Amino acid sequence: MTFLKTLMLTSLKILTLMTTATLMATATLTTPAFADSLYEDLGGLEKIERFTARLVDLTFTDPRTAHQFKQTKKDRLTKLLVDQFCELSGGPCAYKGVNMKKSHIKLGITEREFNALVEQLQQAMDEEDIPFHTQNRLLALLAPMKKDIVER
Repeated sequence: MTFLKTLMLTSLKILTLMTTATLMATATLTTPAFADSLYEDLGGLEKIERFTARLVDLTFTDPRTAHQFKQTKKDRLTKLLVDQFCELSGGPCAYKGVNMKKSHIKLGITEREFNALVEQLQQAMDEEDIPFHTQNRLLALLAPMKKDIVER
């Protein structure tokens, strides 16, 4: 092989490696950070929307919690909760509501009411066939909020 042919083949190999590296870097940059996350395990946005809508329905009709939501706009609450669950689980949403302490101040939410809502969330996720261990991962992210919600 002549020197020129060797140089051309080497240049072609380097060009191929550079193109491959560029494509791999681009794929990495465009791959959402939430792939392989709790968000995906929950079923993505569509499923989060479904179990959240069901949660809100249960919350508004269960006598243990309904009285706390008399002045609440159902659609707005659903949207805020979807965004919160989506963001907490690693999804692409952004929660734009106020923090838990501020949004629950002076509501006098009891431990019993809080636990009822947790049961409703579990029921809503059960109805969407979300595995128990996946439910627990979401609940573990929500649990620290209890101190800002329960007042008595």
